[in-house]
Amino acid sequence: MERKSEITKALLGEKFKKLMKEKSFDKITIKMITDEAGVIRPTFYNYFQDKYEVMEWLLREDVFDSVEELIHMDMELEALKVLFRKIERDKEYYVKAFQVEGQNSFEEMMFDRIFEMVRSIIEKHRLKLKDETQIINKDIFMKFQALTLVNGIKFWLIYEGDEISSDQALKFYEFLMSHSLPDLLEDHISDKVID
Repeated sequence: MERKSEITKALLGEKFKKLMKEKSFDKITIKMITDEAGVIRPTFYNYFQDKYEVMEWLLREDVFDSVEELIHMDMELEALKVLFRKIERDKEYYVKAFQVEGQNSFEEMMFDRIFEMVRSIIEKHRLKLKDETQIINKDIFMKFQALTLVNGIKFWLIYEGDEISSDQALKFYEFLMSHSLPDLLEDHISDKVID
């Protein structure tokens, strides 16, 4: 019985994802999802409260369960690769998901997941700091890291230029996070005397 329940929940999630690729989030109704899945409307409410919860469940199920497992096994770089690759695998869906704005925006859901990912990585490892004041405080540091990654992923997904693969996007993210703008300038800003 539990296996059938998991299959039904996954089916509802997949049909929601299919509809998201075809229509805007606002135009999708619960009836559309249940009709696509071939179940009655009340079945939806056995698994989800609303469309936002489906979106949040898909994010955890499709992406972050694997990411968290890799972090648990001390494979943080692999976790980041999986994050980018899983999003790339369903790029069309995630591009549409990032268009869901407002109180329960997809971006907010993604931020919450990535913030928790950053927190779990930092809790497992010590930060290389001369002293804590370098990062103001840990919470601000973690939020900044999460915001940077979420916005980087969003930009990568909606970028209109040449196609950028998940591996290229991750490599670029790593480069940006390890090099500040002053570090990259030939005439380094801190080398100049300010009067």
